[in-house]
Amino acid sequence: MQKLINAVIIFACFSLAMPTAWVSIASAILLFSWIISGKYSEKFKLIYKNPAAISVLILFSFYCIGAVYSSGTIKESGTFLLKYTKLLIIPMVISVVTTKKIRHYGMNAFLFGALILLGISYFKWLGIIPMNLGLHDMPDNSQGFLAFKNRIAHNILMSFLMFVFFCKAHLEKTLWRWVWFFIALLSLIDLMYLVGGRSGQIIALCFVLFLPLYFYGKEAFKYFVIAVISIFLLHKQLEPLMPGRLIKTGQEVSEHKSDEHLTSAGIRLEMYKNTLLLIKESPLIGYGTGALRSEYNKLANTQDTLLKDVPNPHNQYLLTFFELGIVGLAAFLFMFYRFWQHSNVIGRSDKHAGMFLKGVVLTIAIGSMFNSLLLDATEGKFFCVLTGLLLSAYTKKNG
Repeated sequence: MQKLINAVIIFACFSLAMPTAWVSIASAILLFSWIISGKYSEKFKLIYKNPAAISVLILFSFYCIGAVYSSGTIKESGTFLLKYTKLLIIPMVISVVTTKKIRHYGMNAFLFGALILLGISYFKWLGIIPMNLGLHDMPDNSQGFLAFKNRIAHNILMSFLMFVFFCKAHLEKTLWRWVWFFIALLSLIDLMYLVGGRSGQIIALCFVLFLPLYFYGKEAFKYFVIAVISIFLLHKQLEPLMPGRLIKTGQEVSEHKSDEHLTSAGIRLEMYKNTLLLIKESPLIGYGTGALRSEYNKLANTQDTLLKDVPNPHNQYLLTFFELGIVGLAAFLFMFYRFWQHSNVIGRSDKHAGMFLKGVVLTIAIGSMFNSLLLDATEGKFFCVLTGLLLSAYTKKNG
């Protein structure tokens, strides 16, 4: 049975970059095999001994309580709670992955799937394969050269792929490091110029700043100062090199008119503003799980706006604050803190696993400023499957 569970986890990691149905199937098989494999006392002991797993269970319990007092419909609160159940993948995986070999296989499986996604994107750009492969991809390149995923999910996965290979290029002192560096650059170019997902582009830019500072400290700072001065002096010449949608963000905000002309960036700002207005009315415990659609609609009816049906504000921090109040937001932030804390501990015995865990946490923490990622199938399961896999390296001994 353990061999089956290991195989399912490895397949789940690979399927994160594949069509969404694949990881949904893997998650269902994992749950079924986890239940029938028994050994519950051993599993719960591993979960209990892992503070990060406990932080996840605390957050999920708040969502359960929030579903009880939700001001939304039973259907809406139930739908949202069902989406949040993916958080349980984290303690499930922690309780069954007990060897470094499986963690290694799982990460490599994810990288293999992500490289397939990257390769398809480049092959479409080069015209080697048609745009529409019948794989839930776009029939044209209006969102970029995609396969399996929308532009938001694609670029979020590519930003993490870039992070992983930059880390491997730094940590591994062999000739392979140049191969890893080249793949990282290909990932960066793909998400910046071939696919128009701004969330992933911002995450990637944050990584470009974070990694040199993390690895080289003060030594990297002087080069950043030089780079900032150079960019300031040459910004007109460098502007054509910036991704088009990222450059147009400010223009979209200024052109947005809530009662006439809606733009992508403007819609987000409008949702943020209105969600904050709602939060002010119930900041302590919020409105409950899945309540935003009904409450936002009530508020929108008092305004002159075309935007009325909003199930989530495209910001996980605001959504959690709205649903669960300051208590729930604190639990959400505490989960990130625990994960980061564990990444430092894990890094003492496994530098790769520690850095990769940091990468997942940063990817979701930054991406959650622009999207409600715990609700999304790809991004949410990416977070849960990989953090569960990597957090399984934590033990009281290395802590």
